[in-house]
Amino acid sequence: MKSLGRVMHSIGPLFILRSKKIKIRDIGAEAYIGDKKIGKIIELFGPVDDPYVKIVSRRDLKDRKSFVGKDVSIR
Repeated sequence: MKSLGRVMHSIGPLFILRSKKIKIRDIGAEAYIGDKKIGKIIELFGPVDDPYVKIVSRRDLKDRKSFVGKDVSIR
């Protein structure tokens, strides 16, 4: 598993985080917190060297705000 960073914001069905380790080919990858799949990477935006990552969460996730501050990884 490759660590991406920590969830900064939870806005509706989206998680926003900042990552220095993401690559453009990682768009579409499934995102995990621990062993729990939380969603899929849909967009990178912001500065090239330190982009923000937008993850759309799974529909069945409850209490998305509780994921703020948690470490996110991809496989």
